[in-house]
Amino acid sequence: MKKTILLLFIVLQIFTLKVFAQFTKSQIDELTAMGIAAAIEPDNSAIIVKARELTLAYAEKEYIQNVCAVFDNLYRNWNYQRDPGGMEYFEKAGVSVYTYTGDCDDYATLMVSLIKSLGGEGRVICVSGHAYPEIYLGKDLSERELDKFKENIDSYYENKGSRTRAKYLNYHTDSNGSVWLNLDYQDRYPGGRFVEYSPDAEHLVIYPDGSYELAFLNK
Repeated sequence: MKKTILLLFIVLQIFTLKVFAQFTKSQIDELTAMGIAAAIEPDNSAIIVKARELTLAYAEKEYIQNVCAVFDNLYRNWNYQRDPGGMEYFEKAGVSVYTYTGDCDDYATLMVSLIKSLGGEGRVICVSGHAYPEIYLGKDLSERELDKFKENIDSYYENKGSRTRAKYLNYHTDSNGSVWLNLDYQDRYPGGRFVEYSPDAEHLVIYPDGSYELAFLNK
């Protein structure tokens, strides 16, 4: 507990104007990864209950439709609120699952927590001052397999009587062939537009186990 409090205190402090210059970019990246990973709580009982509640009607459906149910609920109900005092704070997913309130990294950590509690894999991407979640779809996917994901996303919204449709899917493909679908709230459906398309944009890629890497995902 003391370690968590100390970590959050350090993360809060490094983003204040008074101490920002005392840290290198690599130190900030490391502390950001530690803070975000610590906020992801897929085994939290409240997270498990909420994930099951949101996907109960889709238990027999395709996995991506369960993802749609989680995404749709967060997209419609999330209350964006900046961190207090101009400092960075990473809220535990076990807290934000009750409040549905916070900034972009709080949204991302809650989304990843819910997806992981369902047996999926997720990660958080930080780029251009923004954080958003991505989920793992598979490895070395064919165009047909990707089209199938899109069709199932469209089917989810069609069955709900919504006019929302996946115009296109935005995803990143890692060097090992792993495909990660964007779950940011820039669009109304999973796989919507990225906040940053520049090939020169450096992405901080953070995994739930605390590991992280810097990558140019748009290249």
